[in-house]
Amino acid sequence: MRQEERRARTRTSLLRSASAAVAARGYDGASIDAIASSVGLSKGAVYAHFPNKLELYLGVVSAVLEQSDFRIEGVAASLRSGATALSAADHYFGLAGDGEHASILADVWRVAADEAAVRIELDRFVERRALVLSHAAIDAGASPASAMETAATVARLIDAELLYRRLGVPAVPAIS
Repeated sequence: MRQEERRARTRTSLLRSASAAVAARGYDGASIDAIASSVGLSKGAVYAHFPNKLELYLGVVSAVLEQSDFRIEGVAASLRSGATALSAADHYFGLAGDGEHASILADVWRVAADEAAVRIELDRFVERRALVLSHAAIDAGASPASAMETAATVARLIDAELLYRRLGVPAVPAIS
C-alpha cells in the first residue's frame, strides 16, 4: 500500500472515531487522546493529520453535512411528488445511523454559536437546503413565496426532529 493510501485510511479512521466521540460526548467532551487510542494511534499521530481539535471537528462537520445534503435530496423528491411538509420532512430519517447523525448535527448547531468556522459551514448548508427544498416545492406547483415558506417549514420540522432524537424523545409519526 502506498503512503498516500495509508494516510487516507488513517484520516478516514480518525474521522470515524471522532464522529462516534462527538455523537456520544459532543465537541467539548470528545477527547483527542480517546479518539487516537480508539484507532491505535498516538495523540501526535492525530495532530499529523489535523493541526488541532477544531480542524478534526470540521472534518466531522463536513461529513455530517454531506450526509445531510444526501438526505435532503430524499425530502425534495417527496415534496416534488406532492407530499405535505410533515410527510416530506419524515423522509430525512429512516436511514442507517439516524441516531449518530442527529447527535452530531445537534452538536454542530450548538458549536456554531461559538466557532465561526463551524458557523460558516452550517450557514452554507442551511442555504443549500433552502434552495433545494424551495425548488422542489416550485417543481410541485407552488408559487415562489409559497415554496420558500414550505422550504422553511420542512427545514424547521427536520431540525426539531433532530433535537428530539438527540434528547432520546420518540419520534411522532407523520399524519398522512
